[in-house]
Amino acid sequence: MKRDEILEKARFEDENGIKILYVKGSPYEMGYQHGRLLADKIDLMVNRTLLATAAYVAAQTNSNLERAEEMLLIGQNRAEPHLPEETREEMVGIADGVRDAGGKATLDQILLWNTNYDQWCIYCHPHYWCCDGDDDDNSAPLASIPQAPAGGGCSSFSAWDEWAGGDGELIFGKNEDNFNMPEQLDCRMMVVADPDDGFGHVFMTYPGMVGLDGGVNEEGFEMMTQLSSMQAESMDGCGIAVFTRLLLAHASSVDDAVRIFRDNPRCAGIAYHVADAKAKRAAVVETSSKRVCVRHPMDDVKAIWQTNHSNCYPGWMGYSGYNMVRDQAPVNELDDVSTVESWQKSLKDPYNFFVQAPSRFERYGQLIHEHYGKITPENAMKILCDRYDPYTRMTRPEEFPTWTNNILCTICALYPDFAYRAKEPVGAFKAHIANMWSLVARPATGDLWLAIRDFPAQWGGYEHFNLKDLLGRGRGR
Repeated sequence: MKRDEILEKARFEDENGIKILYVKGSPYEMGYQHGRLLADKIDLMVNRTLLATAAYVAAQTNSNLERAEEMLLIGQNRAEPHLPEETREEMVGIADGVRDAGGKATLDQILLWNTNYDQWCIYCHPHYWCCDGDDDDNSAPLASIPQAPAGGGCSSFSAWDEWAGGDGELIFGKNEDNFNMPEQLDCRMMVVADPDDGFGHVFMTYPGMVGLDGGVNEEGFEMMTQLSSMQAESMDGCGIAVFTRLLLAHASSVDDAVRIFRDNPRCAGIAYHVADAKAKRAAVVETSSKRVCVRHPMDDVKAIWQTNHSNCYPGWMGYSGYNMVRDQAPVNELDDVSTVESWQKSLKDPYNFFVQAPSRFERYGQLIHEHYGKITPENAMKILCDRYDPYTRMTRPEEFPTWTNNILCTICALYPDFAYRAKEPVGAFKAHIANMWSLVARPATGDLWLAIRDFPAQWGGYEHFNLKDLLGRGRGR
């Protein structure tokens, strides 16, 4: 097929301030369409935002910018051999599309850009990943005094049957929180992908990335990624962009998802919230480079929620299996995890700068119980916009940032600015964590409510879409 004919199956639109990319075909064709239509924006990502990532890594590891760029390249080179063929083909297509559109981004830059958030997750706690070390050497610190992480982010919940109320359909909600690095806010987009081999699906990401933090497919399956730092991490594996696309294209059940995680090597510590709306089953799959553990809902509880700390502790909320909390405790500098009670007490240390805002986990539990039987899409949006901190028993003012990782950390996140200096043309800049996009979905019907127009995104309001309609627009071409 000629390249102009490949392009005819795709389009890029702006609908009420939300950028939507439609791609369709083989992995290469979808990548080519992406690169050809968004070449200018992809160039911004790899020539501006990647410089900001290097500045972040330099600050976290007390390195200079040249060394930070070297570390990022080492990470990309170690991840590349583990790319599934379909994902690599899509990246090759992106690079070819950029070239044919007159852009400058190369395949090597595209490959690096697609490891961006895996490396961000690893370098937010630099003591447990040595990019020059052997596979089993994950203990050598990169720096003696790392900068404190800038805060937690990302959270999700799902509820179904009598817990959701109404028609009992599974309701899913998620917040994706991260830095407003240079050029990113204006480039946020929703991608509607209709692969030749796999399920049609939707996800949110940035130009040049094949995926990021989850979405929904036409089989009623949803998934979401959340940082859950572990001491066993390595760039020798697949990351969140890759797993997002593998699951959305090929999973229709929780069991499918678990199999995909166990069949592929993994890099950073991530918790994946997965749900099958048809079977009304959901689970959180906690992963590290060495482990895959699955946490199911408690007996007789038709809901599950997750934030940025491990909850795979035997005996906690019905979980049985390997104790992932012990693998996270040294990373999050938890004082005592010898018992459930001591672990829960350690999580609440207000001046722990490494633990990732566990107050949000407690707040989700409160809200899901408060809204028992009434978790409609409208109430799901209210939950995702919540600013109450159960630890301090205070509501964070809308424009007032969190004090520490454990004081006024709320489901709707807003953290203070951090100052960085990148190479030119970016130079000095400030960035902070807040909500990049917020999504409510009823996966069985394909209904989606997306907030992506503001920062925090929730303040820009939610826009309704339907996945079946979005896919139909491309299938009718």
